[in-house]
Amino acid sequence: MKTTTTRNFLKGFAFFALAAVGAVFYFSSEEAVTTNDNQQVVQKDLSKKSLGEKGDGEDKIMTRARFVEERLQHEFNMQVNPETGVIPMDIKERESMTAYLDAQEVNSFRIPGIAYATRGPSNLGGRTRSLVIDAADGTGQTIIAGGVSSGVFRTTNGGTSWTKVSNNNEIHNVTTIAQDPTNTNIWYYGTGESLGNSASLGSFFLGQGIWQSTNGGVTWAQLPSTNSSFPDFNSFFDLVQKIVIHPTTGDIFAGTGGGLLRFDQGTSTWITERIDGGNISTGRLTDVVITPTGRVYASFSQAFGSGLPGVWTSANGEGGWTQIATNGTPTAWAQSGTGRVVLEAPEANSDIIYALYDNSGSSGAGQIEADLWRYTLSTDTWSDLSSKLPDETGGSTGNDPFAIQGGYDLVIDTKPDNANYVVIGGTNAYRITNVITRPTFERIGGYGSTSGYPLWGQQGGQGGDNHHPDVHAFAFDPTNSSIMYSGTDGGVHRTDDLEAATVQWVNINNEYQTYQYYHVGIDPQSGSDGVIGGAQDNGTTAGGTTFGLANTTVMNSVLGGDGAASEISRDDACVPFFSSVQFGRTFRDCPGGFTEITPAGSTSQFVTYFHLDPDNNNALYYAGTNRLYRTTNSTAVTTAVNPSNWRNMGTFSQNIASMATTRGTYNAASSNLFIGGTGGAIFRLADPQNTASTTSADNITPPGAGAGVVAGLAVHPTNGDILMAAYANYGIINIWLTTNATAATPTWTNVERNLADFSARSVAITESGGQTLYYVGTARGLYASTDPATTDWTIQAPSQIGLAVISSLRYRAVDSTLLIGTHGNGMFEADVPSVLSSQEFLERNQVVAYPNPTTTDIRLTSAGDIQLEDARYTIINVSGQTVKSGQFDQDASIFVGDLSSGIYFLRMRNADNREFTTKFVKR
Repeated sequence: MKTTTTRNFLKGFAFFALAAVGAVFYFSSEEAVTTNDNQQVVQKDLSKKSLGEKGDGEDKIMTRARFVEERLQHEFNMQVNPETGVIPMDIKERESMTAYLDAQEVNSFRIPGIAYATRGPSNLGGRTRSLVIDAADGTGQTIIAGGVSSGVFRTTNGGTSWTKVSNNNEIHNVTTIAQDPTNTNIWYYGTGESLGNSASLGSFFLGQGIWQSTNGGVTWAQLPSTNSSFPDFNSFFDLVQKIVIHPTTGDIFAGTGGGLLRFDQGTSTWITERIDGGNISTGRLTDVVITPTGRVYASFSQAFGSGLPGVWTSANGEGGWTQIATNGTPTAWAQSGTGRVVLEAPEANSDIIYALYDNSGSSGAGQIEADLWRYTLSTDTWSDLSSKLPDETGGSTGNDPFAIQGGYDLVIDTKPDNANYVVIGGTNAYRITNVITRPTFERIGGYGSTSGYPLWGQQGGQGGDNHHPDVHAFAFDPTNSSIMYSGTDGGVHRTDDLEAATVQWVNINNEYQTYQYYHVGIDPQSGSDGVIGGAQDNGTTAGGTTFGLANTTVMNSVLGGDGAASEISRDDACVPFFSSVQFGRTFRDCPGGFTEITPAGSTSQFVTYFHLDPDNNNALYYAGTNRLYRTTNSTAVTTAVNPSNWRNMGTFSQNIASMATTRGTYNAASSNLFIGGTGGAIFRLADPQNTASTTSADNITPPGAGAGVVAGLAVHPTNGDILMAAYANYGIINIWLTTNATAATPTWTNVERNLADFSARSVAITESGGQTLYYVGTARGLYASTDPATTDWTIQAPSQIGLAVISSLRYRAVDSTLLIGTHGNGMFEADVPSVLSSQEFLERNQVVAYPNPTTTDIRLTSAGDIQLEDARYTIINVSGQTVKSGQFDQDASIFVGDLSSGIYFLRMRNADNREFTTKFVKR
């Protein structure tokens, strides 16, 4: 009788928050159970069991503030041009445009025969900057929310289910959503995030202007007037931070990373109301609100020049602006300079507004990081309410006192029926029932207490589902002002009783697929649907019916903090999960309970990295910054560094960013460990399970490779000489391939081809039926090629995976299953069957344009049974405009010398009524 292993995920999350002294540890318990066939197995139960408090000493305190700083540094390092020290924005724009155009092409250019399926999580949510409740729905059940790296989602049942309404093959970095009060069928959302976007890896995340829906948020189209010029960053609409609509005129007000603009509905033109030199900057942060009577207020952060910083007002937003607050005016206003300033105009009182702003303080120094003021229009006076901001007892840094992470999470709102009832969000959510008479705000969400970093809902007496820290948005139910929604780094939650002594929250992240994964792992057992992944600020999640979950899209949390490297092992019957968090701490959940296995004395980068040999799960390699640790007993390893646990193998010349091992059963004579560094080097270590030291490693770096981060390595499933490498940084060669990786000096080929402008984040090589496919995960989507040495890369699943950052790829060779981890769109899975050979693919699918680029003529050639003679053609520019059309002559050539320089689509329909599309560049 065959023994099986199951894992039962309970409802409710086991969240392990690792941030500072006094953090409470939660783990998955295990106990023996008996199956129907009387076979004893181990059932994993992810209930919340406390291991107690752990004090690591002041020198190991990992504060929230440091988390943000280190995360941004990690992300910056992944993108910066190593030659110039800056991130080349022109290349990033070309990358975005190329991916966008690739995603529009017809499906005949996809690799045939591959189906992609979502793996969720469908029950957990990611970072959400904005949400709005539809004023046209009298039940309050229609909501539109924006996942910053994910797109726009809509629910008509209060969050019981969500539908993504923005197209995956567009670039959407949603930051703000607004409904037109003069016509509630019309909606807008703005794109481009100035602060904290980990998908952009350290720099601000440029958007694609403002998008409009005229049918209640069901379908969307870009406002042409907000499309920035290619390839320059010269548009205010690259960073749209706030949109509001005037209740009388319907004019659109857009607060951007450079000023305030107004779209005049009467003239259909954009009017500049307030600007600062026309420069886009992450530091230039704008907010704008409108009172019910139509008065407009706008705030500008300290980074603005020309006297703009502070708060301004206009009777209707059409000129006539007056500055009502600036540094030191009124007295004590922002004397040390301000960062982000957010405003609130209460529905219940048009005579007042609130301003909550970054005061440049530090909760790490025991300081409240913001100030709060209230302005009364009728008396032209400000009242300082900063003393009421929360400073609780026994606070952990970044948790208490009131912390906002440099303005990354900062929001203020008031109850629709009570202008004195104020809610604010930073790291945590707070309320004050009467800001005039009550002494201080009280915590209602985020972290569950001031001591440590457990989630709200995990503490005794709080009840409800877990809430999530890092609060970005609030929205009140128009039918009941005691019902409030929040948008956080954990998605969307609702409280049905804001007035309760202890506020309880309901998780409504149902099909709200917005998770940002750094690393993913797949169960190595053939046929299993078990998966695991480490996500930005959302810990480690795992799923699969193999482990007892209801379906393949549901996941539960197994570890908290910032999730990092995560893997599933079949080295033991209990099926160990290996998980890690920021700065290196690594854990195994069985056998024997939840166990820390971090090598003693090791250090790590922010996004912890380790490599579990996918075919020999006994071997685990840990990246201790530039030091390599190895164990060949992963199931029993402890934190000890000695021959029977971890072996300290020595150092490399740079930190370790990626690893890959020879596939198949381990062979001391032929197995290798390949190591990619943060400075561009690639090393090869022979017989890695037995070699004692890194001193025997060979440097096999591609000649001419830049000094960027080697973000991904992949070895062919059956040929250990074929190795592919992905470099993340811009301005260098990003994809390399060698077919003699074990030679003394491997020969490398630059195979970036049509992806020359792309940041490559992950790679995989698959084989099925003797046919090989090469995958590269980029900062703008997943691409594949049957032979990248000769054949361009083609985008995969643009209508499903879309243009998300493909942060991690894991391939299970025993059944040809590819797991795809995205940073913003969750996980996907593909069964990779036998595919057409490269030649067959070209013959059946491709029409080739040459010369490409061209200056005068473009010619077409085809193979197989594709006939082009007498075919009709249309040439379309990148703006979607038809610039030329006609019919091919016998030479199948077109004169294009009269076209402007740029990228064009050439669409053809032949006499057989078959349609083809190709792309060419006119110089």
